[in-house]
Amino acid sequence: MDFSTITSQTGGRDQTWLASDHGLSTGQTRTLDVSKFTPGTHFNADTKVLFSGIGLAKITASGLYGPYDTTATDGRESELDSFLLFEEGLLLPNGALSTTVAVAVLQHGFIIPANLPVPAQRAGGASDVTTATTAGEFVFES
Repeated sequence: MDFSTITSQTGGRDQTWLASDHGLSTGQTRTLDVSKFTPGTHFNADTKVLFSGIGLAKITASGLYGPYDTTATDGRESELDSFLLFEEGLLLPNGALSTTVAVAVLQHGFIIPANLPVPAQRAGGASDVTTATTAGEFVFES
């Protein structure tokens, strides 16, 4: 039996994409398919920590979630479901990359698109969330 303590650090919690604390107390959970996220775009390639503020959408076949992407063909292109609320580590205790991870998400709130961590999801990007059909209720501020 291993009773050792494992400590990890996720980072500085950049939540400048949140325009207010509205919706934080009613967060929901989602399970992410880690294979849909790109190192350097969605998470830090060195630390393997997902960035807070990634727009998420449901993958039709699996019911898991991945990054909202209008160029996807697996369901993630149809509807923006939520935003990843906190930074989330992807490494297992043995150092391997997890295949799925449960996370807290924001399903309604006030968002500053220019501060979202994924360039394609910012105002004017290919997957611009401000024009997305949404499952939640979001107000996008400039």
